[in-house]
Amino acid sequence: MQLSKQIGVACGVTLAFLALSLAPASHAATTQSQVEQSLIDAVNDVRVAYNLRPLRVDPALFEAARSHSTTLLQQNVFTHGAFGERIAEFGARGPAYGENLAWGTGSYARARSIVDSWMRSPGHRANLLRPGWKRIGIGAASGRFLGHAGATVVTADFAGS
Repeated sequence: MQLSKQIGVACGVTLAFLALSLAPASHAATTQSQVEQSLIDAVNDVRVAYNLRPLRVDPALFEAARSHSTTLLQQNVFTHGAFGERIAEFGARGPAYGENLAWGTGSYARARSIVDSWMRSPGHRANLLRPGWKRIGIGAASGRFLGHAGATVVTADFAGS
């Protein structure tokens, strides 16, 4: 859904009981950027404000999220794509997964703005406030996106029950 001229969001949830929980971890963790850490902090601030436990960073989810944001930016598309297959490819563990996407420019690319946009959308809000989530990975990529210079594309992948 397009929330404004310069910010877009999308969300998805999937349950994965077999293939995803059996996939081997094959990617090493990388250090989060300041943007990614700010987004994790903003998500956890909201969760704590709603009396939910903060989420811990999961290296497999982080790698999957960063890879997806980079792919979206490079291919100039905004879609979840084959979410289940992508998560399994990075060795994420279930049994349930969710994903929020966003992109923005300028002040709309700031962590608080993105999380606020997710909170105004029922599907994204449900993902952020799902009590069963225990882990998160957030990946961000910046560049020209959908005709906008200086855009930041964000993927947030959640896991738990």
